[in-house]
Amino acid sequence: MITKQQLIDSMLWEIRIIKHLATKIPPGGMRYRPSPEQRDMLELMRYLTACAIVPGVQAVSESWDHAEEYYKKADEVTQQTFERAMTSQGQQLTDLVDGISSHDFAHKTAYMPWGTPVPLGQALMDMCVKTLVAYRMQFFLYIKAAGRKDIGPAQCWVGVDPQPRPAQEAAE
Repeated sequence: MITKQQLIDSMLWEIRIIKHLATKIPPGGMRYRPSPEQRDMLELMRYLTACAIVPGVQAVSESWDHAEEYYKKADEVTQQTFERAMTSQGQQLTDLVDGISSHDFAHKTAYMPWGTPVPLGQALMDMCVKTLVAYRMQFFLYIKAAGRKDIGPAQCWVGVDPQPRPAQEAAE
């Protein structure tokens, strides 16, 4: 079983990558929208700032009553406040998981949005970490499609810019 700290570390890892990706949005990229029915870049960024904490709080509290408040706050996020909003979500997730006893983490029953009962730790993994991973990948693809053809796996999976290879290595 994963520990609470491992879960927190995994969520914070994803948040760090998402914040790094936000620095790669090309000029004019905030207007990118893949199709009329999909979110534009800013709408996706706003969703990212609440996508993990909303289901996380639901898993712990067994209620969705808080969701509207989180999404209203997310609607206020701008490109300039995005990093701060993601950092805040990371702190909220840390506090949420830290506040769960180890016994409840492993044994308390939580419910997935479709009603399936699972241990609370699994619910947090499935609803928080997996959501961050999925929307991080969508964010990466939006940024690439908006014009950043030069970004790749290092930015998407590790959240770093690749180091240039030494000239001798590149020539071989």
